[in-house]
Amino acid sequence: MADFDVILTEEAPVPTSGYSQALRWGNLVMTSGYLGTHPDGSGVVKGGFEAELRQALDNITAVLSEAGCTWADVIRINVSLIDVTRFAEMDRIYRDYVSPPYPTRNTIGVKELWGGAQIGVDVWAVKE
Repeated sequence: MADFDVILTEEAPVPTSGYSQALRWGNLVMTSGYLGTHPDGSGVVKGGFEAELRQALDNITAVLSEAGCTWADVIRINVSLIDVTRFAEMDRIYRDYVSPPYPTRNTIGVKELWGGAQIGVDVWAVKE
């Protein structure tokens, strides 16, 4: 079995089932998928799409920080939207967190997400 470092911070939702916030293997850090949920586990934030996306990205920011990374270290981002017509809005908000050279990205439409969330995000980062 590979030797992984488990990343865990109280600044993002703490796992209550069978997953880790993130794993580091060598220089590679992979996060779990994050929704716009409160770090205390009390559910999806109120305020609509933008509030949810910013909370999801803030949750990832906290996990990246615990791993010793920043958004500048992110090489891949995966986005799941329940409404793909919100792509342009997602892209506008996302650019508040990343800058060129932008990470590679995959954006998909999904039927539903946990707790009625509108968006889910996970990232891969490389830390020298």
